Amino acid sequence: MILAYRIFTNILYPFLILLIYFRVLIKKEDPIRYKEKILVKFFNYKSLNKTKLIWFHAASIGEFKSIIPLIEKMNTKYNIFEYLITTNTLSSGNIAKIELKRFKNVQHRFMPLDVNHLIKKFLKTWKPERIFLVDSEIWPNLIISAKQYKIPISLINARLTKKSFVNVPGF
Repeated sequence: MILAYRIFTNILYPFLILLIYFRVLIKKEDPIRYKEKILVKFFNYKSLNKTKLIWFHAASIGEFKSIIPLIEKMNTKYNIFEYLITTNTLSSGNIAKIELKRFKNVQHRFMPLDVNHLIKKFLKTWKPERIFLVDSEIWPNLIISAKQYKIPISLINARLTKKSFVNVPGF
């Protein structure tokens, strides 16, 4: 099943690029940062202070807002991590731009499409120590690649049905 998914996402990739460009034209994507979703050369990682990186993927506004208190708490208690927060939507990216100004150790990027070569390059570039998927975001290529690179990955605040859990690859 994962092989079929990977073939399907690779075949769809050129069309997804066109879809993203179309979304830029209708103002549903950031006119500059949309490239973070589709092009490897825009995965521009910059270490803020050479510490371990924790990656949170929060698809949209609600998920994004739900992890801010968690990051505040972790910064207070541990203050030894950098954080990457990825989102999918333009509105969550706009809120991240405002909300994350108060943190010196948190960066926002748009989540790349769940296409195998993009995900692998993203993981190699950012080298997260741990990944947290907020709510029930399931990205098969990300999950399988994280397992291959031995990066612990967890769902937080997740609500999965029994049927969904049975169909998650690798579990």
